[in-house]
Amino acid sequence: MYVDIITIIAAGFAAAGVVMILNRLTGRRLPRWIIPAGAGAGMILMSLTNEYRWYPRTLELLPAGFDVISTADHSAVYSPWTYAVPYVDRFVAVDVEGAQRNVAQPDLRLSRVIFFTRWEPVRVLPVVFDCAKGRSALLDADRVFNDDGTIRVERWDQTGQDDPATALVCKEA
Repeated sequence: MYVDIITIIAAGFAAAGVVMILNRLTGRRLPRWIIPAGAGAGMILMSLTNEYRWYPRTLELLPAGFDVISTADHSAVYSPWTYAVPYVDRFVAVDVEGAQRNVAQPDLRLSRVIFFTRWEPVRVLPVVFDCAKGRSALLDADRVFNDDGTIRVERWDQTGQDDPATALVCKEA
């Protein structure tokens, strides 16, 4: 967030500088309001660039072995251009290569699911996938492993075999 603010302020100064140079080249014939207007336009353009580049920039930082399973496009009334060209402001990725298996329970896989949201901290949650029954469960600090390798959880979500996360984690390597 602080980097975004710094880049927006720097873009404002750079745009004002360009307008000042143009003003000098034209013999100071431009109106006085053009310099702050140029700075404001530069700041707005940098802000939009930061919003639209967040998702591709974050994908580049994603560790190897993670696959994106879901994205959410952002559109809002206060930024009407997003209805024509929405941008991704949150997505979910699953650790496919780091999925752990238990020899005693080969149908159960333990993996990490990462939730990314613009302007919010990243959330990493452990999830157990039951590949045979097509279900998954978020794990918390109270997870209990039974002697036979199964996991006791409060609630299983019936995601089905065609759920993107279940399909990726459960596909045989």
